[in-house]
Amino acid sequence: MQAFMAVLVVGSIQPVRSQEEPEKNPFADPDMQPSYRAQCHEVRELTKDRETGETRIDFSVTGPLALVHFDGTLAYLGLCGTGSEPKVLCVTYQTNDMKVGEIVTVAGGYSRPNPDFIVLDPCLARRPEEP
Repeated sequence: MQAFMAVLVVGSIQPVRSQEEPEKNPFADPDMQPSYRAQCHEVRELTKDRETGETRIDFSVTGPLALVHFDGTLAYLGLCGTGSEPKVLCVTYQTNDMKVGEIVTVAGGYSRPNPDFIVLDPCLARRPEEP
């Protein structure tokens, strides 16, 4: 009888799960920090089912700048876009002396005019070492 009870007790114990990796979610409510910042090589996969909706949602990505342009009013910071990566354009108000090739993190209002192009507007950009 004790052996039978031991089998019942052991059989009812739930297996211990290893700590699972948190979900990679580079999206957040407006002006909030996402739980994850995408890298350029992850952008297509992490955004593949995300449509531009009626409500603003922010997206964040980290990568090297491929474009830095200031037209006197707005600054345009472009990153990603090599290989099969979609291009990401951050529309902001200043370049903060950022240069092509620098690694930056951008976050802003997500829109996707086409599968290969993401626009973040409004957008904030910072160097990873900046708070």
